Amino acid sequence: MTGSEVRFDGRAVLITGAGRGLGRAHARLLAARGAKVVVADNGAAMDGEAPSAAPAHSVVDEITAAGGEAVACTADIAAEAGSSLAVEACLTAFGRIDGILHNASTVPDNAPVERMSSPDLDLVMRVNCFAGLWMARAAWPHMVRQGYGRIVFMSSAGVYGSAGNAPYAAAKAAVIGVMRCLAVEGEKPGILVNVVAPAAMTRMTERLPASDYAAWFSQTMRPEKVSPGVAYLMSEDSQISGEMFHIGGGRIARLRVGEGEGVRPAGDAIEDVRAAMPAVLADERLFHPKDLTARSLEVARLLGYQGGMPTDAFTIAPLGKD
Repeated sequence: MTGSEVRFDGRAVLITGAGRGLGRAHARLLAARGAKVVVADNGAAMDGEAPSAAPAHSVVDEITAAGGEAVACTADIAAEAGSSLAVEACLTAFGRIDGILHNASTVPDNAPVERMSSPDLDLVMRVNCFAGLWMARAAWPHMVRQGYGRIVFMSSAGVYGSAGNAPYAAAKAAVIGVMRCLAVEGEKPGILVNVVAPAAMTRMTERLPASDYAAWFSQTMRPEKVSPGVAYLMSEDSQISGEMFHIGGGRIARLRVGEGEGVRPAGDAIEDVRAAMPAVLADERLFHPKDLTARSLEVARLLGYQGGMPTDAFTIAPLGKD
């Protein structure tokens, strides 16, 4: 350990899914470093059924017994009203909200695409993507007034793709788009937004089929190995925003959105595209834009444009009224 201790004294943080697993580990660590924590968890099973207040209150008891400060919120964040209530719980208990650590998630049973369940897809999108947006919307004005905020969303290595996992991967990929936009909007008011793709043994991963890999995973990927990296991104010490990290098992790695420089001119006929495609797939000249404006300007330059890019180039005008 180098430098001064990273502390959260005076900061109030909302942590979803904090009744178990990764969320519990995050809540305990931040509280131990001085944060006032809202343990937000309705205690439901992975299918959203059988809610219980016990997990959230159990973690609150653990934190307070250790000398920390925490309150429970058992609202269902899969509903818009529940997400708003979670933010309100932080404001009511502590008078402010400095951070949102959106850890809550669910993962449907794997199923081939033709048997994908619409209720499963709806639930996983609501818990991961919609709840993240709802909570950010409710907390944003308070963070803007403070000139300070930290938001960390949880994505997943599942976005790389695996059979039967499309609903979960869709939700976790959506979280990345949410983060990238909020990071741009948060730049001026000092609200930093990032994504972590964690690896840990939790209710989700304990369903892995028995194997040597599963045994190794359970021993190596403990939730407590993820929490220090997440906590750093939630801290005043961090000035990182708009980034993605994989954290697990004592490893932290940066994930990036990249685009090849491409083949140009690609031609105007289908046959031209066919001929160009091997070179397109082999192209390793990647650039990593920080936002849509930077990406669009780079593409324009690759196509010969020599001018600048207005900062409001992608501001959508309000819809007109009939």
